[in-house]
Amino acid sequence: MKFTSRKKEILKQVILNFIEKAEPVSSQVLVENLKNEISSATIRNEMADLEEMGYLSHPHTSAGRIPTDSGYRYYIDNVIFGEEKSKINEQNQIMPLNLPVSREMDLDTILRLSTETLSKFTNYLSMIVAPEINQSKFRHIEILKFEGSEYLFVLITDSGRVYKEKFSIEGDYNDLDLQRVTNILNSQARNKLIHEISLKNTVKINENDKYLVFLINKIVDLIRGCEENLNSYNRIFIRGTFSILKDPEFVDFSKVKKIVEILENEYLLMNIMLNYSGKDGINVKIGSEIYGDETDDLSLIASKYKIKGSSQGSIGVLGPKRMNYLKVISILSSFSDSLSNILNYRT
Repeated sequence: MKFTSRKKEILKQVILNFIEKAEPVSSQVLVENLKNEISSATIRNEMADLEEMGYLSHPHTSAGRIPTDSGYRYYIDNVIFGEEKSKINEQNQIMPLNLPVSREMDLDTILRLSTETLSKFTNYLSMIVAPEINQSKFRHIEILKFEGSEYLFVLITDSGRVYKEKFSIEGDYNDLDLQRVTNILNSQARNKLIHEISLKNTVKINENDKYLVFLINKIVDLIRGCEENLNSYNRIFIRGTFSILKDPEFVDFSKVKKIVEILENEYLLMNIMLNYSGKDGINVKIGSEIYGDETDDLSLIASKYKIKGSSQGSIGVLGPKRMNYLKVISILSSFSDSLSNILNYRT
């Protein structure tokens, strides 16, 4: 059965009406929306065809139709990312986003406040995942000495994350030795990927500094050790958890229970975000595409934000399938760019 431009317009109108009112859409409603350009009988026939093609469904308790996952998928791929793609930028211009953050804030504060702001703009659950350490670049280290052979190692990555670890080492190193080691590593390892830093390939030691090899090797091991503790540093910031349940389709207790179980599992949400936030542009997942039957009633819109072109984190919005996709995609697109700009120009 051919998917004509008329079928496309009728499917679009069904989805827009269902998004707005959360009620099955009748042929008479579409007649009014289309200003009587198409007769009620023709619309009924087209809706029947769309149902047969799998784009609409027909609830038993209503004469109207509602979109299926396939209907939403066609609408997103062929309408929003097709003929209406220019409207995404138009929406951004109508509603510019001003994040309540500054470049002087630490990364966790920026991500926490940004998540809160995204949730307020979309009225849905919002999530931001901090960049992974194995994507981060070395920016700076400090070594502080305590009593005896106890020291504190501090690493700052290009994404602004700070890692601290106490360590002990044999040998009597003074403040000048520590400063010399930090100078060597800060100058030679800067902007190198964390997991690529090694004593063999990254650091060149002058003859006068050979006595520091043991300490430098220890610090390099600590730097590389950050990658091994990836899970402890991967963080997800979540806001608007219960806003997702305010919509009328979630009055069914069994649906609410299933969704709450998903929302309480931060590890699962983080992995969903990492899996579905594409490297470029916006990615939309509908219903079971997200995580099987447990997410039948939800949709995810996700993207990446970048820090100086390399370190990447994930940003996304989780809401009902009956969300305003054009609005949320526009907000997320602008938001991701704004967040990247703020993080890129941090000192």
